[in-house]
Amino acid sequence: MRTLRWLIVVVCLAVPTVIVVNPFIANHPFDEAFALPLSFAQQLDTSGSHAPSRSPRFVSVQMKKKLKTLIAGETGSFELEARLNAPEGSFGNVPLWDRSVTTPLAIWIASPDNSGIAFIDRQHPDRPHQHILVKFALPADPDSQPLTAVVEYRVNPRTISGKHTFWMDIYAELTTPDGNKVQDMGNTRLPFEVDTHLRTKLLMLAVIAAAIFFFIVEWVRVDVVAMAMMVLLPELGLLNAKDTFKGLSSNAVVAIIGVMIISYGLNRAGLVNRMIQPLLKTVGTSSRRLTVIFSSLIAVISSVMQNTGAAVLFLPAIRLVASYRLKIPISRVLMPIGMAAILGGTLTMIGTSPLILLNDILPPGMPKFSFLELTPIGLALVVGGIAYLSTVGMRVLAGHSEHASGCRPNETGCDETGILGSYPLIKGPFEIAVPENFQPAFRPQSVRQIRRRFLVNIVASAKSDGTTDIAPIPESAIEPGHILCVYGPVKAVARFVRDFGLVLKAEPEIFKDNMFNPSLAGMVEGVVSPRSSLIGRTIREIRFRETFGLTPLAIHQSGKTYYRLLADRPLQAGDAVLVHGTWEQLHALEDLHHNLIIITPFEKEFHKPEKSGWALTCFLAALFLMILSSFYFQNRPYNPIPLSVCLMLGAVGMIMTRVVTINEAYRAVDWRTVFLLGGLIPLGMAMDQTGTAAWIARGIVLGLGSLMSPLLFLIVLATLSCGFTMVISNVGACTLLVPLGISIATQIGVDPRVAAIVVGLGVSNSFILPTHQVNALYMGPGAYRTRDYIKVGSLLAIIYISILVAMTYAFYM
Repeated sequence: MRTLRWLIVVVCLAVPTVIVVNPFIANHPFDEAFALPLSFAQQLDTSGSHAPSRSPRFVSVQMKKKLKTLIAGETGSFELEARLNAPEGSFGNVPLWDRSVTTPLAIWIASPDNSGIAFIDRQHPDRPHQHILVKFALPADPDSQPLTAVVEYRVNPRTISGKHTFWMDIYAELTTPDGNKVQDMGNTRLPFEVDTHLRTKLLMLAVIAAAIFFFIVEWVRVDVVAMAMMVLLPELGLLNAKDTFKGLSSNAVVAIIGVMIISYGLNRAGLVNRMIQPLLKTVGTSSRRLTVIFSSLIAVISSVMQNTGAAVLFLPAIRLVASYRLKIPISRVLMPIGMAAILGGTLTMIGTSPLILLNDILPPGMPKFSFLELTPIGLALVVGGIAYLSTVGMRVLAGHSEHASGCRPNETGCDETGILGSYPLIKGPFEIAVPENFQPAFRPQSVRQIRRRFLVNIVASAKSDGTTDIAPIPESAIEPGHILCVYGPVKAVARFVRDFGLVLKAEPEIFKDNMFNPSLAGMVEGVVSPRSSLIGRTIREIRFRETFGLTPLAIHQSGKTYYRLLADRPLQAGDAVLVHGTWEQLHALEDLHHNLIIITPFEKEFHKPEKSGWALTCFLAALFLMILSSFYFQNRPYNPIPLSVCLMLGAVGMIMTRVVTINEAYRAVDWRTVFLLGGLIPLGMAMDQTGTAAWIARGIVLGLGSLMSPLLFLIVLATLSCGFTMVISNVGACTLLVPLGISIATQIGVDPRVAAIVVGLGVSNSFILPTHQVNALYMGPGAYRTRDYIKVGSLLAIIYISILVAMTYAFYM
């Protein structure tokens, strides 16, 4: 098995190396095909030969009147006009139509398959075709020029909006002034535009309004709304049926799945907690320093993993530092740190779902955004946001903190939250070192004796040989060189240390990554079930520590809480037992034993520190491939490792190296988000296919008239993005506004990529209401109200828009 794992690692490292150095990739035949100039590619003969086509030498064909936009469902006609001209650079006479033939000019005209245009043959008007032979009759006047012919057409009612070209093969019979016959032939193209009917656009707006309404009222889940939109759009004729499920197979959705699995694996390996622990000393006793350090770190982590996952990982550490170290209400720092997680998602193209989605909803032909292309703008947003949150934001929250907590900062009892509030004598954990010169003399040495005399609970003991005994048995003794992790009253712990000549560590060293890690171990309450086999038996008889691998700290029985003589107290049905242990042991207790029912929520996924090396390797490999894809392959004709492939390689690597199991990988994926994305991508495609986005854009441009400057355009688009993301998901806002923004940009002569940037980053401006997942997650632990988010988030939203517009204008305008 170990050999297999090493083989997997070698293969994962070899893949990017082969991609870089293999000349086959660099000189892939596809590159030559795709690298041909557009003008040359368009001239290729449809017969299959590679020789470029040419236009006729003497004949030129055009519309007699400029062809108006063709409307879906209509029937009409246009008139072609053919003229004879002297060849370019020639000073000879212009040839004439050959009057010895009935049809001196014939044109085979064809329309693209996706244009919805069919030509009507007068001989078979009931059977329209996408190609037709047009014959030009010879006029009576021998000097008559030009020749004309009428072509009738019908537009499919279900066609989509877009620009197309007619392909025309021309064949002409001509004569020169001296009587020689000449055959002229060649190809040419005529552009035309198709649009949907006004009622189709109004129906599209009605569907969008219905989707937004259901997003707001949440009568049904948003993912159900998205799936309903996905299957409803083609039935209403608003989306090409073959595009119905393109969202589920898009690179954006696959990339999101990869990000979720990688984020889960990093959490499972405890890598984030390892990053946090060294910073705890830097925090000191300053709440502002805590906010700046944690906000900066969570912003960086959110740039490569989902900000919701980063927020979940940081919550225990924030609670620990704020409540137990700084003795301040958690509400003072929690909201700023949570908002920093949202800001951090703007640093890379995988930080948020809208940015992952962005490249997939850009129009064909528009250059994609590279992995770090938007980092300068995101960095400015993060710095500006953290500067505001750590100053004005914290000042605004100071009043709420006292009101929410019911006590003032540094007041005794402010830290007694959750389970510790019910057991006031249980404090900790504390790390205590037993000196090498420790002489026990007549002092009690066993775990049981120390507990009875001092009320100090030893929950773990690290020996000098490097082994650690978690939940040591009552008969075990402390010896020189041991490091103890204990719980108990503060005064009792101090007396124990003083009487035994021990050393109480100010900061944990040995147990900082396990017993002091709230993601690995902690305390829970278990209730003795009515039919439990524990009823009537004592802790000693059960051999509680040996049986369950847990340390009992207190028993709540008949309305009283007991801290002493626990081993000899018979248990009764309904007794609450406070126990300490690792989440892994508690999982085993919950799965295998039904005598004790755990009633306290605890970490459902315990850490696997031994897998941190594999998790880091898989993550760095995926990150390297993403950077390689962005900087080396992004602007090449063929990209063998798109973003989705890079992320899924990292996810599969974590599964193969057992960082996560396949079942855990499935659980790590938020399928609600997956189907929300998969359902909303077709909604954005329908906006484009029906021409609704372009229609609205034209209306906005005409309405604002001369006032519509590039700067005003950026401000309006950023404000719309902020407004939309408050009432619908940021993914939904992105899919709706990107086509609209690109259409407006095209109308006023601005680079369409600028509109995509403003929308892609602007929809992360969701601070005013607790509608973002991170805001909703932190609302409960921080005891925040909606008005708190309005107070702090309103000014932050304005700052966000200002920085976004200024940076975009400076870099791209």
